[in-house]
Amino acid sequence: MVDAVSSPRAQLVELLWQLKQNFDQENDSSLRFVHFNTLLNDPVYRAEIIKRATQSDNRKIRALGQKLQQANRDGVLLNKKPGAGKPTPPLTNPDIAETLNQNVTSQRKSHKHRGTYTWLALAAVMLGVIGFFAYRPLHEALAGRHVVQGSLTGAHTWTANTTWILDGIVYVEGNSSLTIEPGTRIEGRPGSALVITRDATLFARGQQNAPIVFTSNQAPGTRTPGDWGGVVLLGSAPVNVANAQIEGIPHGDTRGQFGGRDAESSCGVMEYTRIEYAGFEVYANNELNGLTLGGCGSNTIVRNVQVHRALDDGIEVFGGTVNLKHIVITGAGDDSLDWDMGWRGNVQFLVAQQHPNLGDNAFEGDNLKANPDATPISEPTLYNLTLISPRSHEKYHRAMTLKVGTGGHFHNVIIDGFSGETIDIKGSETVERITNGQLTFNSMMVHKVGSRGLTFFDAENLDSDDDGGFDERRYFQSSAISAQFGTDPLLTRDAYSLSHPDFAPSARSPARNGASPIPQGEFWDEAADYLGAIRPGSAQNWTDGWTSYPLN
Repeated sequence: MVDAVSSPRAQLVELLWQLKQNFDQENDSSLRFVHFNTLLNDPVYRAEIIKRATQSDNRKIRALGQKLQQANRDGVLLNKKPGAGKPTPPLTNPDIAETLNQNVTSQRKSHKHRGTYTWLALAAVMLGVIGFFAYRPLHEALAGRHVVQGSLTGAHTWTANTTWILDGIVYVEGNSSLTIEPGTRIEGRPGSALVITRDATLFARGQQNAPIVFTSNQAPGTRTPGDWGGVVLLGSAPVNVANAQIEGIPHGDTRGQFGGRDAESSCGVMEYTRIEYAGFEVYANNELNGLTLGGCGSNTIVRNVQVHRALDDGIEVFGGTVNLKHIVITGAGDDSLDWDMGWRGNVQFLVAQQHPNLGDNAFEGDNLKANPDATPISEPTLYNLTLISPRSHEKYHRAMTLKVGTGGHFHNVIIDGFSGETIDIKGSETVERITNGQLTFNSMMVHKVGSRGLTFFDAENLDSDDDGGFDERRYFQSSAISAQFGTDPLLTRDAYSLSHPDFAPSARSPARNGASPIPQGEFWDEAADYLGAIRPGSAQNWTDGWTSYPLN
């Protein structure tokens, strides 16, 4: 069910996104694919797709079509004012307009005077237009707003006393750098994004009491997922694809290339930063996420970062060795954290909260679809994870889907409330990672997952067997995994709040005990001797002060 507190526009956009995804999964050759941007902006195309949905043999698509018929009944999506789309009258000085009118209506003026007045009117109009366009940037500068377009080269600094407006895809390229001061606000217009190319660097180091905020340029109360594109960092760390090109940037544009041989390279710094309402589809199956990391190396710093209400994935990692620490992902439209192309980084302290009518998986992990055995194999190491879903009645939510040959190591995990199943292992190559020790799990607490909160795993047989007969239930409930199924971690009711969540378990939580030891090393916090991302009983924790959860 669409969230009742969302704006009508937000409801419609989210339903349209669900419809687009379901049509794509249906593989209807007569439709090819649904153009999401056209779906948003063209009411005729939108009405045609919705009508097609209501006539579909697919029950889920048909139900979405019926909902959309109600939500789209006035044909309006973008809240345009009456008269939108009508030609805008030229900017004309009223005195000149009166003069022009007099010239038209007066038949007693000489031909010479008529010509003179006409030229004077045209000159005045031209001066007015020139003045208008000169006035706009001056006005925006005086108002503390600066529009950024195109490519940036050299060293740039965005200061906190200015709101920076992204117009179109803004590239930082050519051995250049962008420094963003603590407390700076960056707003994205529709179709915009910030891309830090492989030979450039971002320094976005906010503070707990002065976070950097990337958000929508739409007015608060009307903002919705997909209002703008998001942030892309590209680097030169190893990936398992030759000539890798990031999603969201057209093929052939070299600014979208990433990957290389330098595992310790850096894409820069992103710290105490929020990214809101991002993610748009460029073309079929090619989307920007809230935060996209392509081939970023281990010297990249991504810490204390929140991605909120992204239209597609919250964070997607394409290869590389980038590490993530103190991460919050809320309300992602697809997966909270998605990886592929050989990612081999570390993660500690991550919260993923899915919203009731959105998303698929908290985690979706792949190696490489075209070749599940491509090297390097995706094999991230993750500790202290809290994965939360509100037991949706509309969406089938999994905590993890691990497929296409991914590896990974998952420790000290709380999984609570998913309507689908705990973890689905897909494909014989992924099962083989378990056999050879590249895919491991240890110290997990699983509560209220599956049918009636008790089944935890779906039965697989015949057509539903997608892993060569591997039995997830038997594997995860073995003593070697140290998993507790049905144990309540005693999260507070606020852990499921969409607007003011508190992810800390109570002081009496059994998550205080049974944690796997944390590895030694500069990256790791070895004092995190508990399950989940937040220490049980914490009155204050690392999410305080810089996160925010606006609904629109």
